[in-house]
Amino acid sequence: MRALLAGGLVLGVGATMTIAAWTDQELATSTVSAGSFSIVSRSDQGAFASHGPTETVLTVPLDATGLYPGVKKAAYVQVQASGTLGGTVNLTAVAVTNNAGTAPTGADLALQNAIRVNIAVVAAPANCTTTATATAALTAVPALPAQTLTVTPLNTITYCIVLELPSDATGTAQGGTVKPTWTFTGSTS
Repeated sequence: MRALLAGGLVLGVGATMTIAAWTDQELATSTVSAGSFSIVSRSDQGAFASHGPTETVLTVPLDATGLYPGVKKAAYVQVQASGTLGGTVNLTAVAVTNNAGTAPTGADLALQNAIRVNIAVVAAPANCTTTATATAALTAVPALPAQTLTVTPLNTITYCIVLELPSDATGTAQGGTVKPTWTFTGSTS
C-alpha cells in the first residue's frame, strides 16, 4: 500500500510539472503624449507671437493720443491657435490703469468714464473702421460668442476695437491718460 501511495505521489508531481512548462505571451505598447494648446496674436500684418501674462503685452495701434470730443479711432487684434490642438477664444476682461499702472483718478478717471468703445469680430482687418457706433463703457466686456480656432486649416479671428471720445465729453477729462488692457482667453477641451 505504501508503494502504491508513493507511486501516486510521483505521478501527481510529474503531471503538474508537465502542465506548467507550456506558456505563451502577447505584448502590446503605444506612445502616449499630450497635445498642446496656446493662442498667439498680432495687431498689424507682422508675425504672430505670444503676448501672455509673462510676455510683453501687445500694443494696439489705436493712435489715440491727443483725443478731443467727437474723435473716433479703430484698430484690430488678430488671434490664432498655436500648437497642435484647436479650441475657442473670447474677449473675457478689460482692465484700465493710468500711466503709473494704478487706478485712474482725477482727469484720468474722467477720461476713462467718458470714452466709449465698440468691440466686434470682423471678417478681415479691412473691415475694422470707425463706422461702428461706440456706446459701451471702456471697462465693459462685450457679450461676444466664443470664436472657434482650428489648426488645420489655420484660421484667424479678427477683433475690431473702436474707441470714441463723444462730443459731449466733460472738460474734466482734459489731460487725462488711461491704458486699457484687453484679455483674450483661449481654451480647448
